Amino acid sequence: MKKLKYILQIFIVVLSLHTLQSCREDSLEVAELDRTEVASYTDLFNTFWDTMNNDYNYFNEQEENWDNVYKKYSPKFKKLTTFNKADANPIDAEKEANLAFKYFAEIITGKVLDQHFGLNVRVPLPSIKSANRDIDITAGFASNMKYKYTKEDGFVNLGRNQRNPKIDNENINFIMRNEKLDPTTVIQDGPILAGFLKSDPETMYIQLTSFEVYPNAIIDGTFPLLESISEIEGINQSFFDDLKKIDSEVGSEFETLMKDNLISFKTLINTILNSNEYKNYTNALDNFKNTELIDDFENSLIPLANFIKTKKSDFFTKHESVELLYLAHYNSQNITQAQKNAIKTLYEIYNGRIETYKKVSSFFNNIRKEFFGQVYTIPGDFDDLLNSIASNHAIDLYRKLYNPITNGKAKKIILDLRGNGGGYVIDARIFTERFITQQKVWGYQRTKEGNGRFNYSPWTPVETKPHKFALQQNIPIAVLIDENSFSMSEISTMMIKSQGDHVTIVGDNSGGGTAGLGGQDSFNGGNRLSNEYLQFYMPLMAFKNREGKVVEAIGVAPDVKTIPTQEQVDELTTTYIDPAFNAALKAVSK
Repeated sequence: MKKLKYILQIFIVVLSLHTLQSCREDSLEVAELDRTEVASYTDLFNTFWDTMNNDYNYFNEQEENWDNVYKKYSPKFKKLTTFNKADANPIDAEKEANLAFKYFAEIITGKVLDQHFGLNVRVPLPSIKSANRDIDITAGFASNMKYKYTKEDGFVNLGRNQRNPKIDNENINFIMRNEKLDPTTVIQDGPILAGFLKSDPETMYIQLTSFEVYPNAIIDGTFPLLESISEIEGINQSFFDDLKKIDSEVGSEFETLMKDNLISFKTLINTILNSNEYKNYTNALDNFKNTELIDDFENSLIPLANFIKTKKSDFFTKHESVELLYLAHYNSQNITQAQKNAIKTLYEIYNGRIETYKKVSSFFNNIRKEFFGQVYTIPGDFDDLLNSIASNHAIDLYRKLYNPITNGKAKKIILDLRGNGGGYVIDARIFTERFITQQKVWGYQRTKEGNGRFNYSPWTPVETKPHKFALQQNIPIAVLIDENSFSMSEISTMMIKSQGDHVTIVGDNSGGGTAGLGGQDSFNGGNRLSNEYLQFYMPLMAFKNREGKVVEAIGVAPDVKTIPTQEQVDELTTTYIDPAFNAALKAVSK
């Protein structure tokens, strides 16, 4: 949640609001979910109810009276008696678990306003010992889902409720990439497809299927610079002296080799820092930060990587010789235990010193890789990092997407956020604010300030801030959304719309899931904790749009309502008729 400070200018004034007396006498106590003991269905329901009572962010706007929920469902859960009972009938235990799921679905579905909200419930069935039966039963609940319950089949989750036909993102991508975009201008990387239209070379189309731009962004810290380690000390002489007291010849041999290698690594770093290849790299990086022009920076990567690889090979040959010397002596039949201990201690200190040198100098880095949408870090040396960057096609994002936005080549923009379920908040700073030309209030934010049900902060305005390389002036922009546009896609839509009438929102109402997520300790509200039986996914913020209206469960309303028919959805890849895209093109072509 710390990343929010780079995006949203938030100034929260703590205001003590009055709280209403609730049904449960302990309702104002903090429900520490991960420490709460659950031994019955009554405990299960009370823990759920208390956690919501303490942490939920939309009680002021919630139609369902939370006290009435307790009055209605507490007796229902109390009648269920098989929770974790070893002597319960297996069939009865499973029926009661499904009945409990039905109750949770009734409480949450269509009644919990927060569209980010999620709850997973696990019910143990310890009486079922047979190998072909489960020992527990689980179900997930969201605020807008379909389900059915029958005594015969139990509880079944049918997934999210859909209002209207949906055009699949992959089909949109296929048509745009193969039919409507100039192939020489196309860039596709991760969630982004972008390019200029064949029919209108001044109109840039951008499809963003999720806000996961941040992992491939070139920002401060992505490419660490090397630091001199000339002044860092080596191994304390006393460790060499301890070994020489036991074996003078072996101690001197280790001392000479290890000291020479430590000096060699310092020399390696110093040689790189003073090389033309490194200077070209740092100059190109500085130029990129000031212009976002990528060519010089890209061209500097491989020469520096090759230079480092060549220079470090001599060092690592020497470095390996220490291991060989260590193994030769340590495995010798004539060595004493005292010698073994002293050699091992010195060898570990030496390796630790090399690792310290590598980390302090930034020679050792974690390389970010993406596999199946997940970002992982892989350790590697500085030249490995440079090669990784050079082979990453995200560099083309700057050349083909970001630069044309900044330099004015893009005269009109269609930003397609249909089916975009959200993602990184920091992407607002990296991506969305490239379409911002002026600082404006785009909405209001509120957080939970105390454990009482209505202890909320005042609504605080949140503002846009133009990116350093944003549009230089307002141009026609159409933002495409549908009911599967959530979270960051909705926030981005509101941010861009705040800029003026040159922005047209096209499509269907978005999903209405604007509540902010974050770490559990960032604010009082929200809950991402779990215990053995309950796991919450509850946002810690509430939002209103710039007109002061809560759009949670309602969504951002389009200026031009355009919803495809089921027939158009089914025939999209053969007819290439995308009514929402056509409306967006018309909007920017006025």
